[in-house]
Amino acid sequence: MSGLKTTKQESNTTSSSAEPVFIRGAQLLDGGLCDVRLANGLIAAKAAVLQPEHNDIIVEAQGNLLLPGLQDHHLHLFATASARASVQCGPPEVNSEQELRGALQAAPGSGWLRGFGFHDSVYSPLNRDWLDSVCPDRPVRIQHRSGMMWVLNSVALEQLSLDANDALPEGAERDSQERLSGRFYNLDAWLGEHLQRAWPSLTTLSAELASYGITGVTDTGVNNDRAVWSALQAANVRGEMLQRMLVMGSEALVECGTEQTEWLQLGPLKLYLREVDLPDLDLFSQRILSAHQQGRAVAVHCVTRVEMFFVLEAFTQAGVRPGDRIEHASIADDHVLERMSQLGLIAVTQPHFIAERGDQYCTDVDPDDLPWLYRAQSFLQQGVVLAAGSDAPYGSPDPWAAMRAAIQRTTRGGRVMGVEEQLTPHQALGLFGGTATQPGGGMRRLVAGQAADLCLLDTDWAHLSQDLHACHVAATFCDGKVIYQSADLKLKT
Repeated sequence: MSGLKTTKQESNTTSSSAEPVFIRGAQLLDGGLCDVRLANGLIAAKAAVLQPEHNDIIVEAQGNLLLPGLQDHHLHLFATASARASVQCGPPEVNSEQELRGALQAAPGSGWLRGFGFHDSVYSPLNRDWLDSVCPDRPVRIQHRSGMMWVLNSVALEQLSLDANDALPEGAERDSQERLSGRFYNLDAWLGEHLQRAWPSLTTLSAELASYGITGVTDTGVNNDRAVWSALQAANVRGEMLQRMLVMGSEALVECGTEQTEWLQLGPLKLYLREVDLPDLDLFSQRILSAHQQGRAVAVHCVTRVEMFFVLEAFTQAGVRPGDRIEHASIADDHVLERMSQLGLIAVTQPHFIAERGDQYCTDVDPDDLPWLYRAQSFLQQGVVLAAGSDAPYGSPDPWAAMRAAIQRTTRGGRVMGVEEQLTPHQALGLFGGTATQPGGGMRRLVAGQAADLCLLDTDWAHLSQDLHACHVAATFCDGKVIYQSADLKLKT
């Protein structure tokens, strides 16, 4: 059902123009048709019939669906941009020691080699010595797909002037001979300082997100600090980043609150739990309470049953404020769902992990936990607000693929995991609705006065609901400007 009409601008371009836009004959999610006028960054008017003004850019929607812009509620911007120039080191592309060796040796160049997406199933003993045997003459660093471990070879350690005799932070692993093993746990920011990190351009990534209909993102880096904030601020000023950004991070990030704009907002305090090294419960609860006292919500990374019980007790002690959320909520039994509902916590999940990693989960995850893995329908039935984020680069940034995964819950190998957790197309779409500060709750209604952040499809809801694919995005508007248009969509003046 394409039929989107004629004249100006050829393909996949971005408009910096602030000219008003008139969208005629668009379908809303409730099935009704309307005209919408965008001006000064806002939905200036919305009614069954409107008349365009003489300087309006006209888009003939012809009954195709108009949505609020999609929100990716959980990703890592700079890591995703960096991954585009990195070597994939994990499933599904790389599945064995031999394949990892081949991928690293095939990488062109002689400078720093960055790998990402590594998983223990590929080669669990991965360390400095193994990397030295594969790449003895260039510096190599490989990131685990959890984002919480890096493995460096000897050339990399030498270039960073890291030595076992140095006083290194906890997380720098040593082997039985007290040599550095090359493994660094939860030291991303520290390593970044030693690397004299150069921030990658976000231009290509932002354009890709725009092609999916995404107008807002939440960067959920636990170590986000003033340096990250300033880099994102600069990316926005340079025009690299076209979407609005909510930035989570540490307590240190709160000082950036005075520099917020409509494009860059201070997000929740991000806390990361590891079952093997849980913090003191009272101290952890106090961190939550202190953030609340500063008017800041809290987001906690939880991927195991023990971590879930821990964080629920912490929120019980500290209390919950609007916007408090659990990132991943990977394993959530019925008791967890009930407590999350009672406390009013939001769950931000990754349904596409079932499609991308499901076969590995069936091997790695305790069989007793498999029924509770990345649940979806049960959250909604229990009254828990449910949203989704890509977790890019650790998952695909395509929200439409995540929607399909939420509906199908099928692994790459064809196994259906938790058929009772399947969502309807409407529910799956709603995972990327809400707002940055209040994710989930379904797609918000379009009303006059809202920010003009929209996604126009090339088909109606009846067809789209049976074929949730990014190829149906015809145009994306952010702040009333066209930040993406398909080759088939022409604008009329």
